[in-house]
Amino acid sequence: MAEKERDRLLAYFAGIGSSVIFGLSFLFTKNALEYTNPMYFLSYRFSVAFVTISLLRALGVIKVRPYKSIFKDLLLLSLVQPVMYFIFENVGVSLSTSSEAGILLSTIPIFVLIFARVFLKERLAAPQVFSVLTALLGIVLITAGKGLSTGGSVLGPIILLGSTVSAAFYNILSRKASVRFKAWEITYHMMTMGFISFTLIAVVTSLIKGEFSFYILGLGTPQVAIAALYLGTLSSVGAFFLINFMLSKLEASRSTVFVYLSTVVSLLAGVVFRGERFGPLQVIGISLILLGVWGANALARRKTREESK
Repeated sequence: MAEKERDRLLAYFAGIGSSVIFGLSFLFTKNALEYTNPMYFLSYRFSVAFVTISLLRALGVIKVRPYKSIFKDLLLLSLVQPVMYFIFENVGVSLSTSSEAGILLSTIPIFVLIFARVFLKERLAAPQVFSVLTALLGIVLITAGKGLSTGGSVLGPIILLGSTVSAAFYNILSRKASVRFKAWEITYHMMTMGFISFTLIAVVTSLIKGEFSFYILGLGTPQVAIAALYLGTLSSVGAFFLINFMLSKLEASRSTVFVYLSTVVSLLAGVVFRGERFGPLQVIGISLILLGVWGANALARRKTREESK
């Protein structure tokens, strides 16, 4: 029992840690994209991630079974996240307004709840559903505080739904894979597939556009290099490992709500470092998100204990 409690606490810390890392990543991404193409930047990011995790493996810090022995079993997971998710997100965001993108991407936990019930047969307690909806309301209020807008391409929101479904499906696949594979093995496979896929896309795209030298030299720009280092090491290798670890210890339906903490961190970072506006709606929104994250775990856990008596 003590071991289960320890694992649960570690999973909570992993969820909070990944949310903080992802929340700060938006600052670095915004700075980098002022100097390079989004797809080129994904190539830089996952190249750094692959080099980092390969170095950790070579030094014996992490242990990963031979790549061929896990390739087939983890292929779908690594294609869904990061490949499909980031492609859908990049294209969808470019064709949508910021408010549309914010709200649609915040529906990921809703899809996770549905998929967890269908594919993992997880029991969904009423407090879990209520808590996720509470946090979602917080996102809507924060977005409303920044100003709701529409008018992007109709195709944009449809493509963004592809990214939300991809992210939700990844939660399910990672949860299932955790039975047979360690969190580092799952993370290693994801970083490898991201490196291969995005670098191939970036090289082909740059050759077609006739800007291969721009792509190659892009990482030499300090703002791009710093962002790639942060996102490649902490946001890709670090945060995805924490998520995979959390999913190995917590039900997908309980862990997914931590994604909303990234919005809180991102908002506060924007206020502190970029002087962005922070109004009453944002305060209420943050309060609802924190309440939702707490409720999805504390209340659902209490409900489970009562039912087991």
